[in-house]
Amino acid sequence: MAKKQIVNKNYALINAKYRLTTVQSKIVLKVISLINNKIDTEFETYQLPLSTFDFLTNNKNHGRLIKECDKLLSKVVHIETDDGWLKSHWFSSIQYIKSKNIIECSIDPKLKPYLLQLKKNFKYYELHYIMKMNSEYSIRIYELLKQQQKFRKRKIERKEIENILEVPKSLLEYAPLRQKVLEVAVKEINKYSDIFISFEPIKKGRVVHEIEFKIETNEKNILEHKAEENELRNEVIKDFEKFKEMFVMYKFDLDDFEIEFESFKIFNDNKIDKVTLINFDKWCMQKRRKLVEKEEKNSVKNEQKEYRWNFRKAKDISDKLKKYLKFELGINYLDYYWEDTRPFTVKGISYDWRDVMHPDFNKNEILLFIVDEKDENSKYLLNYEEDIIDV
Repeated sequence: MAKKQIVNKNYALINAKYRLTTVQSKIVLKVISLINNKIDTEFETYQLPLSTFDFLTNNKNHGRLIKECDKLLSKVVHIETDDGWLKSHWFSSIQYIKSKNIIECSIDPKLKPYLLQLKKNFKYYELHYIMKMNSEYSIRIYELLKQQQKFRKRKIERKEIENILEVPKSLLEYAPLRQKVLEVAVKEINKYSDIFISFEPIKKGRVVHEIEFKIETNEKNILEHKAEENELRNEVIKDFEKFKEMFVMYKFDLDDFEIEFESFKIFNDNKIDKVTLINFDKWCMQKRRKLVEKEEKNSVKNEQKEYRWNFRKAKDISDKLKKYLKFELGINYLDYYWEDTRPFTVKGISYDWRDVMHPDFNKNEILLFIVDEKDENSKYLLNYEEDIIDV
């Protein structure tokens, strides 16, 4: 795929307690890879062409996918928080839309702090490296070790591993744990991923207390992946499903695909050697950039409009108060302003002001108001936004 599919997860979610099958893990991670961690502030409804899940089924029989989605909706993730814990489902809904041949997934809103706008305490990796793994434990252990890759090792208490992975009772003895979980994970992670790992048991007396993992960069797999990626990016693709996957990754509606794809071909003069994923990627990227720029301009215009409306309402109230003080009571509010006396009291009523930017004349304006939170006008001015909009 020309556009890298990146999974971003907060450390707390990586270390959370849950158990998913391999299929369920891949569904969850595939959806997470559609999130733009830097831009998205809210979850969207994420669309995936049904062909995305061909790796889950045999002979394109999607009955297994339906069953896994049913089970996935009931699965709970347990996250340790600073003030306790959170139990949440992964998705609030999963919908199959036959007319579009897509799956629509809605991530549970409670997971926003662990997947959106991540600035620190998070790890990212390419989805590609886990998609061929067959063990549910391989994927989880891969994430746990990627988190500490820069330290080149990670020690995890045996009980902690069993707890995080929700290992069944049949694997709680070290021998089956080593054979069915750890050794399988080592084999698959080393074969498919961008890290190379090994482990050593650490004992307390005769009992294995900790597992120490060693983590190295798997240069061989990284180079092979880059070579495959470059080959795919420049390959002439006749399977439209791959283009549809790309289209959805840029968060366009599949209903618009046929029209947009025709525009794309016209743009490239219908030359077959130009109908490649890398060129379609550039097309989608340019289209998305223009849409974002348009949305940003509209957002600024709306903010400017709201700012002007707020200012004029506040100024109307302020002018009435200034007139009342000056002509009814003979008091110049500026005397208090220059002395920086705030709030000031006149006849038992407290007054204050805001020094804000005039939206039309590029100058500051003093807005006067009564400090009385029971009064709607006063509450309006007390909460008045002073952020200056570039007008």
